Amino acid sequence: MPPRELVLRVSPDDPVYQRQAAIEAEFWARPQPGSIEAGELRDWTPTQTELYHNERFTGDPHVPWQRTLTRYGRFRRGLVLGTSSLRDEAWLLATNRDLHLTFLDLSAGALARREEQLGVRFPGRVATWVADLNFVELEQSQYDLVISAASFHHVTNLEHLAAEIDQTLRPGGYFFLYDYAGENRFQFADPKKRVFEAIFARDVARRPGRVARLEWREPSDLSPFCGVRSEDVVSVLRTRLTEVSIRVAGTLIVPLLRVRVREEGNPIRFSRWQLLRHRLRLRFPHVFGRPGREIPLAPEFFGELTLVGDLLAEAGMLLPGNVLAVYRKR
Repeated sequence: MPPRELVLRVSPDDPVYQRQAAIEAEFWARPQPGSIEAGELRDWTPTQTELYHNERFTGDPHVPWQRTLTRYGRFRRGLVLGTSSLRDEAWLLATNRDLHLTFLDLSAGALARREEQLGVRFPGRVATWVADLNFVELEQSQYDLVISAASFHHVTNLEHLAAEIDQTLRPGGYFFLYDYAGENRFQFADPKKRVFEAIFARDVARRPGRVARLEWREPSDLSPFCGVRSEDVVSVLRTRLTEVSIRVAGTLIVPLLRVRVREEGNPIRFSRWQLLRHRLRLRFPHVFGRPGREIPLAPEFFGELTLVGDLLAEAGMLLPGNVLAVYRKR
């Protein structure tokens, strides 16, 4: 392995990086609107998108990827790189009774929520560690399980972190990655945009009289590190660990999060009443009830996005959206 300084793209003493890291930590000090953690606080019912991802990743729409870990063995000491879903993290502890988890994150606020909720529920089995994934140094052969969910795409020093994961795994240990692996900063390539726009136009044409257009979002609302090297994640991990399996999903579903739909001169239809109800519930939950985590899409539209996106990603013509990848110590 080359000296550590040769694989670092950012350094801890860079003042620009230090400012960005402080903003990143503060950004995740509390659940962000639209984040995994914020969504699960509202409604535990699986969404349309979650059922689809489950089907792609586990073969069963009602089995999330976390429930497949027991197929790989019995784990006792685990490390979680970055925080994501309190619900899923609690499930890991509840269903793996011998498992102790250490949560590592840049944000002390995110870790405090794990201590307050998971630490109380699972005494003696939860630890937290404030650290920067770009520079963390992990002890050798300490963990038989390492997990990263929705956090790896925030890392710049991918080569460094991948090497640290390989060395901290015990012989026979596993690393599970569930993350976004598409275009950097969610700035999608033109071919992906064109395919998405074509499918959207088909959906608009299904309803006579509807006039709508898309606007692609800039990354200004993202945290400083979000998607900074997301399109390199899979290729870097393949060179540092042994890939066991990889599955892709969401190639054209992720772009739904990064577009605005402008309706023009169209009377309110049922789907727009759904949107209005969702916004009212977000604003006045004590009056209108808690909102769901997702506005259901028309089955034809959702089906075309998933089918075409998955085919093009598997053919290597488009970068994927999300991946579930399993690795072993090299």
